[in-house]
Order: sequence, then structure tokens, then C-alpha cells
Amino acid sequence: MDVSSPHDQGLVDQTLRQGFRGLRFPAALERAFVIQHADERTFKLIVAGLYSLLVFGGILLADYLMMPKELPLAIAMRVGLYAPVVLVLLKVLHRLSLPQLNEWMVVLVGLFASGIMVFLSATSAEPLAYVKLVELIIVVIYVAVFARFWPMVVLSALVMVIHLVAMSAAHDVIGTVKISSFLLLATTMMFALYGTYKREHNDRLAFLLDLRERALRLTLQEANARLDTMARTDALTGVPNRRFFDEFLAQAWSRAATLGQPLSLLLIDVDHFKAFNDRYGHQAGDRCLCVVAEAIASCLRRPVDVLARWGGEEFVVVLAEADTEAAADVAQRVRQAVQDCALPHVASVTARVVTVSVGVATAWPAAQGSQADLLQRTDTALYQAKATGRNRFCADEAVAQKVGALA
Repeated sequence: MDVSSPHDQGLVDQTLRQGFRGLRFPAALERAFVIQHADERTFKLIVAGLYSLLVFGGILLADYLMMPKELPLAIAMRVGLYAPVVLVLLKVLHRLSLPQLNEWMVVLVGLFASGIMVFLSATSAEPLAYVKLVELIIVVIYVAVFARFWPMVVLSALVMVIHLVAMSAAHDVIGTVKISSFLLLATTMMFALYGTYKREHNDRLAFLLDLRERALRLTLQEANARLDTMARTDALTGVPNRRFFDEFLAQAWSRAATLGQPLSLLLIDVDHFKAFNDRYGHQAGDRCLCVVAEAIASCLRRPVDVLARWGGEEFVVVLAEADTEAAADVAQRVRQAVQDCALPHVASVTARVVTVSVGVATAWPAAQGSQADLLQRTDTALYQAKATGRNRFCADEAVAQKVGALA
């Protein structure tokens, strides 16, 4: 059952509050309960069937002691008939894999064993043959160890009917013995049914509590994931924040060092942003930053490229597996994309629209420098782009002599 659904979680809580005295859940929960326990139940029932061959065969000793003349018939019935039938049913149980049918197959096997016991008792001329009917208690107790409650109720009722019919047909058995046998079997059934009820009730309760725990755990995981996302995402622009950038840069640096690949950074600053805020207001400034973030993101075409908000009106881009030339191409696209947004900026002395300046730097982590050094060189390149007129990018001269200006 999908406990991630609020409806399903509500159904679980409602069932826990109202209880399930009839050992039945609402349809959706019942299907989930049966399916979850199907493999376990099938295995247990197969084991129970195999062990019943040993138990049923072991009763041959009692047959020998109490009905020695009927021992060949008992062997034929218990070994020659019961064993093959049970093995065939177990094969069917394993092949069909129908959980509900499997539970009622237990009743079928129990009735089959009871019928054999009654038949041997009824056809014997031995004076103690009627005592063999007490063996029905073995069937009841054995089946109760494995069966679900309602199949066990049906089996108990049918076994009691079989016992009453057999005792009624035994005319040479005194009434006191018949009553005692009936009370002994009935008492055994009461204890067996109580034990079966409690076991299944506990199984069902554990199932509901497990569903609720899984739902709570899933809710907690989702809440933690949202908090983690919030902690690593810039609330205004929706792009990763400085914290995420620091973590990602460390990972990218380590990977580049291992693979011997270059790693480039772009540091992007919105030109004359303070003047924009003063002229248009802070709400317009916020919208401007969102537009710029979208424009930058549209220029990143690989999943290994990451955009983050550096702070204020500055953004940073990590370009894995990119040398200076590739990084410069991205920087030029970014500069052009922001300019093409055509956001009016009458307070700018650089252009009549919002523009950006970009600093570019590249490192080979396997051979040179550090993350701090790369950041410093990127910042220096940004300073050069701003000092030489803005609306342009500058690549760090320590790596390449390349300056891109407004075309």
C-alpha cells in the first residue's frame, strides 16, 4: 500500500481508532495485508503441510497399539492416500500463488485428515477403535498453529459435525464417553480459536503500526528533504545558494583532480544594480535578479554546469570539464542573453538596458592552485571586466590572454 498518500494514511489511522474485531480491514488495507504476507504465508503453509506428513505418519504407532488388525489399512490411508494428496496440494499451492485460496486449502487438508481418522475408527472392529476419535484434537491443534482465524472457525465447526456424526453412529459407546469426548474436543477448539484469533489480531495490528510508522518516516524524510532544499536554494531566484555552491565546488574540484580535467568558474555581476534599485525600487530589483538568473541558466547546456547565487547581485557558474576557451564562450552567451532580455535601466551609464560583467578563470586541479585561488582569480577577472567598461567578460590573464568586449 502506498502510505505516501494522505488518504491512505487517514485510512490507517481510522482503522487503528475503530479497531477490527472481525479481523477484517477495509478493502484497500485488506489487499495490502494479504499481499504483504503472501510469500511468508505460502512458505509457512508449505512447511506445515510437509510436517503434517510426519505427524500423520507417526500416528501409525497408535494405530498399531489400538487397532493392530487394521494397521495395513491405516498405512494405506495415511501413507498411500494422505501423503500423495497433500504433496499434490502443496504443489498447487506453490504454483498458483493465490493467498486467499491458500488459507482455505488448510481447511481442506484438515478435513481430509479428519475424514481418514473417522473412517479408520468406524471400519474397525477393535473395542478401543472409538477412542481414535480423540485424534481429531491433534488435527485441531496442529492446524491452529498455522491457520488464519476464519478458516480455523470453519474447520472447527466441520470437525465438530464430523465428531458428532461419528459418535452418533457408534452405538456400542456409552453416553458418558460420548459427552466426555465432545467436551474435550469443544474445549480444545475454544482454546485453539482464541489463540488463532489473538495471533492474527496481533499480526494485523503490527501491520497497521508498520504502515503508520512508514508513513511518519516518509513524511519526516520529505520534510527533511524540503528543509535541505530550502537550505541550499536561494529563496528569491530559486537557483542554488552560496552554501550549495561551496559544497558543489568542493566535489567538482575533487572530481576534476581525479580525472585530470579542467574546471572553470564564471563570476557574474549585474552592472549598476544599486542605481537600478534606487530608480525602480527593490521589488523591481528582485524581479530583475530573477530574470537575470533565468537568462544565465538558459545558457548552461550541460548537466555538469551549475548556477548559484553568490550574493547580492552576483551569480557564479561552475563549468566542469571546461577550459578557458569553452568558459569564455559561455561567458559571452551569458552577457548577450542578459542584454537581450532588454530590461530598461535608464540609470545605467553603460547601456539603456540591464547588462552584466563576467569574470572567467580556469584551473587544472590535478596540477595547480586551490579552490580559494581559483575564486580569487575569477574575482580579479570580474574586477577587470568592470574596470574596462562593464557589459563584457574578462578571462584571467594567469591562464589566458582573452578579453571579450561588447560586440
